[in-house]
Amino acid sequence: MSKEASGKDYAVCDQCRIKKIRCGREKPYCSNCTRLGHKCEWSGNGKKCNQTTLLSHTIEGMSRRLESLEAALAETQDTVKRLVSGIPTYTNTFATLQSGHTWPTPEETTSILHETEVFRRPLGHFLRSHDVEGSERYFSPTSLESLMYDIKDLFLVPLINGESENQSVRQCALLAQHKLVDLVSRNEEIIRNGAPPTAPPISILKAMIEPYFVTVNPQLPIWTRESFMRVATALEENSLVNQDLGLVVCSNNLILMTLAANLSHASPQQDKSRQSKSARIGSSINLDLMNGFLANAKRAVEYAGLLLSPRLINVQALLSLCVVAQEHMSPSVFARLFNLTAQCAKSVGIHDWERCAPGPEGDEDSRERQCLSYCLYILDKVVCSTVGMSPYIPASDIHIDTTTKTYDDGILSDLVAKAKLAEIQEMIYLEIYARRAPSRTSDQVRLLISKLDRGLRDWLASSGVILADTDNDIFPSSASKMELSIGFACTQLLYMRPFRKHPEVSFQINQIARRVMKLLLHLWHSAAELEYQGAFPRIIASHPPLYLFEVCAYVLGGDGQDSDVKLMQSFTDMLDNVADLRAEESYNHRLYEASSTILSVVTAMKNQYKRRKLQHTSSSLSSSQVSSIETQRLFPYSPSSDAPPNNNENSTSPRALGGRQGSAGLGVPSFEPLMSPTNSRGCPEDELATIMGPLGKGSFEPFDLLGYSGPQMSRSENLIEKELWWD
Repeated sequence: MSKEASGKDYAVCDQCRIKKIRCGREKPYCSNCTRLGHKCEWSGNGKKCNQTTLLSHTIEGMSRRLESLEAALAETQDTVKRLVSGIPTYTNTFATLQSGHTWPTPEETTSILHETEVFRRPLGHFLRSHDVEGSERYFSPTSLESLMYDIKDLFLVPLINGESENQSVRQCALLAQHKLVDLVSRNEEIIRNGAPPTAPPISILKAMIEPYFVTVNPQLPIWTRESFMRVATALEENSLVNQDLGLVVCSNNLILMTLAANLSHASPQQDKSRQSKSARIGSSINLDLMNGFLANAKRAVEYAGLLLSPRLINVQALLSLCVVAQEHMSPSVFARLFNLTAQCAKSVGIHDWERCAPGPEGDEDSRERQCLSYCLYILDKVVCSTVGMSPYIPASDIHIDTTTKTYDDGILSDLVAKAKLAEIQEMIYLEIYARRAPSRTSDQVRLLISKLDRGLRDWLASSGVILADTDNDIFPSSASKMELSIGFACTQLLYMRPFRKHPEVSFQINQIARRVMKLLLHLWHSAAELEYQGAFPRIIASHPPLYLFEVCAYVLGGDGQDSDVKLMQSFTDMLDNVADLRAEESYNHRLYEASSTILSVVTAMKNQYKRRKLQHTSSSLSSSQVSSIETQRLFPYSPSSDAPPNNNENSTSPRALGGRQGSAGLGVPSFEPLMSPTNSRGCPEDELATIMGPLGKGSFEPFDLLGYSGPQMSRSENLIEKELWWD
């Protein structure tokens, strides 16, 4: 008799028993379930599975699936609620901010334990305008516009929605919110007059060549002195009809950058009102000249497409136009011009400067192309961090020569150090900000920061930069080293900011942000004597304002100190001077408006804190002060508890006369009955005595208005003193 006929049952899996197919009986997974991809379960354990048990297992499996679906639906609803709550509640006819939505990458969908804190790449913001054109703009997470919206969402909106009990603070936060939104949605100025740029006067051009190569060119060498002299000669020989556009743009931009360098730093120690009349007239003439050449440069922006022919002079014209746009025009214009410049440079082969054709000018031409290659690579990372575009010039296209033969005059050595720092910034972008950047756990963040910090320390040692100790007022001796020190600290903020909530980052990021602001202030005050005033506005525009965001967040979050508020005030005053000569759409002017707007909220919160402190002081009277006030109520004509009562209204004592005689020798009548009447219990004057008593550090005494010789309270003082005066 076979085994099947004997009535004995053999162990089969549940899936094969349901489907009534022969089971291979391999454990834990039979061949059928493995081939069909089913979950192989063995609930029978050698016996024929009970139908009730099988049904129970099926119901349990369906229940688990239903619970998982409900959890996924609840998570989706929470996500929708967060997205809806992120939309501004006020109506704006120009633009509406929406959270930057992105589809998950394969790295973001990797399985990470829910108990572990996950750090994802930072997201930017989209801005959709409701005009006829319906334009859309994207701001990277490190751009000024995105940081302004972060300040609004993280700090201003909670103050408006009731976190602050003070109405003046809420109104100030609401006004600041509207200012920041209008600042982001402000349209840039577009000049379309159709007129091409005109050649500058040769006399002015020749007068500006020497100052340019002394003050501007060492920081960003676009030309050599010999090559630009050939440009000036060629422009002078050309006729007015057939002028070379590249020569015209180069000459105009050199004059403009030189004038801006001379005007951009009216020394902070020198008051404008103390300047001589001739100095003010000369400054006004230079300002008019600069505005004229700036209008000529804006016309050149319209004709920038004509400079794409593969010529070295066109690359230099476009690059100089980029530098002008970075300082005087909007960031979007700066980014568009840089794309054209990089495209033209690749067609010329700028980055293959080592293969320059030999000849009498071969070494000079090779050096000029090398400087252009480094300048383009540095500006590429500036566009990447301040505007939000992906790197257009990768590190694989650049050859950075670190041998000693290039360090002949100091200009190339500083340029090589900046290029190596830009290489680290590109690695930071690819590791943290790129679209394919993976999510990281706390331990992975720690390893990444350690790796980037080690690379920065190696760069610091190779470039010869000594870190500044701003707490002890120890700064680098030269302006170029100070600029490299600023770049080092800003690069640290660049890779720390996405992980600012990490326990090992949060305590460092505020110190680094303060250090950057102190370095910028020191460089501003010493730029004139170091002949670095022409580069200072460009230095501010070359780094994302992460330092300002961190200090503002620290103060608005309630953790700041008076020194932080003073630092913000000094930095805003410095930006006011820098932005004074720049257009409203320029980066530095927008940064000043954002800083002053946030500072107004900080000032309102500081005044609220002072007011609360004064109210707390006035309400916490000691028992001795209360008893002293009760004594004054019982004896209204007693100036103090020790002095005898004086009820004589015609008394000529020094106290009754206010400590002095009138100009005509007449006695001044006492004001004591007015200040402390006999039956004054519960009247408003007692409340005044309660407030003024602790402020005077003693019991309330009669106050003689005519005989008072102490310091007078001016009505032009702060808001708190005004309220105390009128109350």
